[in-house]
Amino acid sequence: MEPEELFELKDPREFALKSYVFLLSRAREVGEENKSYVLNAIKTIIAFSYNPALVKNAVNNVLLRLERKRAIQLLSGNPFKPPDPGLLKGNILIGYVVGSNAPVALSFRHINENLGIWGRAGSGKTNLSQLIILQLDQADIPGRAYDYKDEYRDLLEHIQDMLVLNPKCDRFNPLEPVGDPKDWLQFLADTLQQDFNLKPETKFMWLNYADELYKRYDVYDKGRVYPSMHNLKEFLIEEAGKKSTSASKRGKIYTCLEVINSLLTSIGEMLDCNSGYTEEALSNFSFVSYEMSNLNFNIQSWLTKLRLKHLYHKCFSGKERNRLKIVGIFEEAKMLFSEGLFKSSTSVDYIKQLITQARSSGFGAIITDQNKNELADFVLNNLSCQICFNLGSPKEIRATGYSLGCNEEQIKQIRYLKIPYAIMSISGHSPFMVRIPKSPVSRHISDDELKELIQPRLANLNCFSSRIIVKPKIQLSQEDLQPVQRKTLSGFLKEIRDFLSKVRDQGELNVSQIYSSLNLSGRRGDKLKKQVLANGLIQEETVHTGKRKRPSKKLKVTEKGDRLLQWIEKKVREA
Repeated sequence: MEPEELFELKDPREFALKSYVFLLSRAREVGEENKSYVLNAIKTIIAFSYNPALVKNAVNNVLLRLERKRAIQLLSGNPFKPPDPGLLKGNILIGYVVGSNAPVALSFRHINENLGIWGRAGSGKTNLSQLIILQLDQADIPGRAYDYKDEYRDLLEHIQDMLVLNPKCDRFNPLEPVGDPKDWLQFLADTLQQDFNLKPETKFMWLNYADELYKRYDVYDKGRVYPSMHNLKEFLIEEAGKKSTSASKRGKIYTCLEVINSLLTSIGEMLDCNSGYTEEALSNFSFVSYEMSNLNFNIQSWLTKLRLKHLYHKCFSGKERNRLKIVGIFEEAKMLFSEGLFKSSTSVDYIKQLITQARSSGFGAIITDQNKNELADFVLNNLSCQICFNLGSPKEIRATGYSLGCNEEQIKQIRYLKIPYAIMSISGHSPFMVRIPKSPVSRHISDDELKELIQPRLANLNCFSSRIIVKPKIQLSQEDLQPVQRKTLSGFLKEIRDFLSKVRDQGELNVSQIYSSLNLSGRRGDKLKKQVLANGLIQEETVHTGKRKRPSKKLKVTEKGDRLLQWIEKKVREA
């Protein structure tokens, strides 16, 4: 409202009320709301609200002085008032106030209550994030970055206990459950449907087959080996090849296989494990960056959700509260925090809880994006601090400016911000302009350099892969078996004898049929097969039928296995 519109009001009470609001807002724009001349004018308006002439005179006397102050600020190129010095004290240096050059530092509490960083590409968002991460590392607060541009690897030369994981060196099994296995399968099915556009009936089919595979591996009975995505693919191919499978059912299986194939084609090496790098193992590193620059958008989104689910489970299972324990850095935050994502699915509610309950869980989020308007309201309403760099879109400029608490003159400055300047707002206080220093990161690390740097750090991590036999070979020599007691002979040796006998006498059966005929679970059967394969007692052959079916795997007893089988049968009879 302009003064001319204000003075046209006829009702004295309304005129006094609007005058009070108008005068206070103008004083706040230039940082003079606590000055004595403004406070005296407000007291006059309150005391003589029934007298329009006195109210008008009080407004006019102060308005001229405020306009002069406003003109001085505009001519100096900084229409922002200086911030309260009490806001600038903290542990994490952000920059320096333009004009006074006072240092601006955020407390751990501000980080714990989430930080939003907005700006177009190349405006300085990553530089500021790196600056914050280096200081968090010095304070022994770990972090996780979900990096879609391969920019955080450059911190390796500055952070001693840092790890960079990409699909070439990472090991992650999506079928390794966190928490209750049934809940995990449901979550996994929801994320696949969401990111790969599965139809409800296909999702239901995938869920049923994954549940059956869990049973084969005894996952529900606290089994220690989990099926991998490669195992799921083989299982689905086997189910599709059965004569009893209908054409409709087979079509849904092929849709599931199409999704799995797209994952294995892009990140098959990463998924080729039964147990990947756990969050507990990664907690030994102060900072971990998950690189996903060369992946499709849907795979990036899917992997980030799974990783964040692991982190959520760790944060919310801790006993410490209201203390910053770990920080997550989210580049291109709309991938996880877009409004539409939470309207279409309830499987990502944990992301909402991680942001809204961040303070109690000890998790702090640094959220950066070019398009703030696309983020969900619960994210924007749970930011203790916002920092805005240069923006080009008028829509984004206006929305971001209002979110920061800027007036019209201040909003105009967003378009003309140059590196290293930004506009900052802390906990709802008036915004101010800040100069961001350059982080000490000076060069980009190449892929070859990255491999050399992280190889020793990967050696400290453990994973179990179904394609690699990590257990020592068990030698079943005659001397080793001589002192075995009756109970062992009737148990362990009988199990091996039955397995070898079934392979020798019914060579036409495939692997799954052998397991079924011996009443062995998939997990137990695979364990027995690996033991006898590793010791050269059997050999595995691939049989091509010539038809459009998946080649069948057949087992055959070797000469060594046949001799051992005869010896075991003799010992069991004697026992």
